[in-house]
Amino acid sequence: MRSLPPLEQRTFPATMERALAARPDELALVDQDGQWTFAQSFERSLRLAGGLRGLGVGWQQPAALLLDNSMDLVHLWSGLSLVGAVEVPVNTAYKGRFLSHVLNDSGVEVAVVEDRYCERLAAVAGDLDRLRTVVVRGGSGDALPAGRFRVVAFEELDVATPASPERVGPADLIGYMYTSGTTGLSKGVLVPHAQAYTYSSREDQDRLRSDDRILVALPLFHLAGQWFGVYQSLIHQARCVLETAFSASGFWDVVRHHGITVTIMLGAMAELLQQQPPRSDDADNPLELATMAPLASDVEGFRKRFGVEPAAVYGMSEIGCVLNGPPSTIVGGEAGFPRDGYDLRLVDENGHDVATGEIGELLVRPHEPHIVMAGYHNLPDKTAETVRDGWVHTGDAFRTDADGRFYFSDRMKDALRRRGENVSSFEVESVINEHPGVFESAVVAVPSEFTEDEIKAVVVLRDGHEGDPEALTRFLIDRLPYFMVPRYLEFAPELPKTPTQKVQKHLLRDSGVDRSVWDREAAGIRLRRGD
Repeated sequence: MRSLPPLEQRTFPATMERALAARPDELALVDQDGQWTFAQSFERSLRLAGGLRGLGVGWQQPAALLLDNSMDLVHLWSGLSLVGAVEVPVNTAYKGRFLSHVLNDSGVEVAVVEDRYCERLAAVAGDLDRLRTVVVRGGSGDALPAGRFRVVAFEELDVATPASPERVGPADLIGYMYTSGTTGLSKGVLVPHAQAYTYSSREDQDRLRSDDRILVALPLFHLAGQWFGVYQSLIHQARCVLETAFSASGFWDVVRHHGITVTIMLGAMAELLQQQPPRSDDADNPLELATMAPLASDVEGFRKRFGVEPAAVYGMSEIGCVLNGPPSTIVGGEAGFPRDGYDLRLVDENGHDVATGEIGELLVRPHEPHIVMAGYHNLPDKTAETVRDGWVHTGDAFRTDADGRFYFSDRMKDALRRRGENVSSFEVESVINEHPGVFESAVVAVPSEFTEDEIKAVVVLRDGHEGDPEALTRFLIDRLPYFMVPRYLEFAPELPKTPTQKVQKHLLRDSGVDRSVWDREAAGIRLRRGD
């Protein structure tokens, strides 16, 4: 295990330079359309960067990428990073005001867009302040309003005169990463090169190694896919296999075909893999390590069934990756141990440190400059609210155990207090979701006659299952402390979500409790301590 390089070497151009010096002709990137060595990727990235520069994207200027997973997307953001421009990845689910907000707030004048998303762009064209040029990939952009934008075919970028790499410093920006909230418009996190590198690197862990093959099936508009996946493979000079999307039924075929040894996945992806029908060859695969955020609910079951070691990790756009859970000591539900290079605290609402086992908000202070966000774009007040006295206030609630492990509890605003006890909606949801008839759930606080909170659970059932609130409640009574068992149950066809699939809990809270919501106590099920 090594440490990370000095801060001035944690830039994308410096990383590419090291890979070219060590392994120029080794395969770096593979997708369904082809494969690229480190040298070939470098050369193509500079061609695309040259094309964007010709369209006016200069030093530290942003360009938006509204693209599906592809090698074109990888080489575009690589090219922007090599020449000191700024990438603005756009969630491919964005439309309407979500899309216009990101394009306007970032101030982009150039966007590269899939042809199939041009109709969405056309729908908000009248609301866009600065966007002037649209590069269309995979089509002609016929859906765009005539004369509104300069329309350029993606192929023109690929034949442009290559740009030259720039001398980029650790404080220079690599991206505006828009992080969606559940109550307001997305905030653009200003990410320096050193933060992106530090987030992506596993040089302070046992893996990756240069002989690893890492599978990336997460969308590249998110940090986990783009940086913890693709950028990480470049840092470690390993081969990266890129999939257009995750497929539970096809996942292991891809792993076997490409000899995949490492992957990064959401906990929900692990759950979907475990829900697939068991096969006799489930453990006959080359995958050795699966880093999960969060961990699967049944870590040991995943390990035994597939022969894969799960590892925990926690990070966010504002702070990078600050927790790692080594697979050799993994404990179900953990988010990991503190990573070197950061101070971490858990504090109560008054800013006082909480005791071991108690829930508090996570605060993060970096030991070096430029390894957390530089702020929120165009939001100085929000920046000042989030970063105070050098500490980044994450808004996430955690607890620790005697060994120093951190366990994610909730978003601070989603925590509840009932009968004098703090309740994690995340933990209650995890138990509800263990029921075989439940697809997903969301737990929120609703007003109580006792000044604290009552708990309402909104439940989405799997196909073919009918809602039986009393049976589900009995299931939960057997698995939860009495004060965590929801009083109210509501069955819904789906949960309200943002385009980045975060549950809009404020809508569930605002809907309150009406006659359609089942009341456990009205049904005669009253719980006391000891139940």
